[in-house]
Amino acid sequence: MRISLSSSSFQLSLDLAKDHFKIGDLDRAEFHLRSSLELEESEEAYFYLGLVQNALGSWSDALVSYYKAVSLNHEYGNPCNEIGVLLLRMGNDKEAVYWLKKSIRCERNDAPHISYFNLATLYKLWNRPERSLQYLHKALSLKKDFLEANELWREIKADEEAPSN
Repeated sequence: MRISLSSSSFQLSLDLAKDHFKIGDLDRAEFHLRSSLELEESEEAYFYLGLVQNALGSWSDALVSYYKAVSLNHEYGNPCNEIGVLLLRMGNDKEAVYWLKKSIRCERNDAPHISYFNLATLYKLWNRPERSLQYLHKALSLKKDFLEANELWREIKADEEAPSN
């Protein structure tokens, strides 16, 4: 099998971008992501570009990148989760729930436990501890050593056991 030069260049740029993102070099990560996208549109490149833009505080740009990632692959849950988180930050709770639940249903999701945790957090904010605990249970069944989920579980349980005024 022969790989075209543009395909191997695309993958190299994408891999470099991911490496730079992981060490926090956002400018280089963005450069390599944009370079890869000039060669080939990819849901993964748009997803990482959204992560970079989000980290830089460009929420609107990040949303556009995440939406592009989802438009290229409707079964890619990672950008759906990020859309949900951003919409939550922007005060659009109900639409956030839609995207977080969509993330869970997607065939490709590298971290569904995160989506469950985000839903649990949202339901805790809405003072719905029973729903929050349901989502935390699902998150913890996928990743038992999920520190934040365990902490939120203990916090909700402590709130339930506290005497009401």
